[in-house]
Amino acid sequence: MAAIAPVNSDRRRSQRISLSVPLLVVSLDPQLDFSAHLNTREVSGHGCLLSSRRPFRSGTRLRLHLLNDNRTITAHVIHSVPAGTLMSLWNVALELNKPGNFWGVPSPPYDWGTTDERMASA
Repeated sequence: MAAIAPVNSDRRRSQRISLSVPLLVVSLDPQLDFSAHLNTREVSGHGCLLSSRRPFRSGTRLRLHLLNDNRTITAHVIHSVPAGTLMSLWNVALELNKPGNFWGVPSPPYDWGTTDERMASA
């Protein structure tokens, strides 16, 4: 995994950090046949931002498989925006269906866990 650096935003429910995590992303939408190896650009306790060569409709359900671990989770697309003027790469924001430290970040920000997870680790 790459170096961890906080990403500034006051509107977030949980702090984002810059982190490249290799994923297998699979569409759960029967109308969309999609499966690809993608990387996150940023992760948080509630979701991630990943780079893709295609946009996704808001609400599209996806399954995320960590390639360096045997964990999976479902997520849905919040939005897709062009990463540049050529529209050859898209920034896709995803929200995890279950918040927490899915990414396996050692010593994650405090706001990544649920109340139960924080109490169990105290």
